Amino acid sequence: MYFYKLSRGFTREFKFGLGQEIRSLLTDLLDRVVIANNSSNQEKIIVLSNTEVLIEKIKLKGRLLKDMNAIKIKSYEYFSRQLIESSKQISAWKKWAEASRC
Repeated sequence: MYFYKLSRGFTREFKFGLGQEIRSLLTDLLDRVVIANNSSNQEKIIVLSNTEVLIEKIKLKGRLLKDMNAIKIKSYEYFSRQLIESSKQISAWKKWAEASRC
């Protein structure tokens, strides 16, 4: 939700370029969480592994926004912390699924 609100203030260049890409990736992230939640443990592990990669893509694109001065450092820090927290939760969920598989 934070990024959707943040991206409203982007210039046209960033709103319809990198901002749109990140919004799309964030939507994909939500979709993957729903898919993982409704999958068997084996499928869950695969989906969550792909989700970890997706989060890394979002982090990199967020860093680009900061480096291009499209967002302020405070906004970038908050967004990054949220992504790091999500990444930790996904990793813990994946470890749980791997342990439950045995």
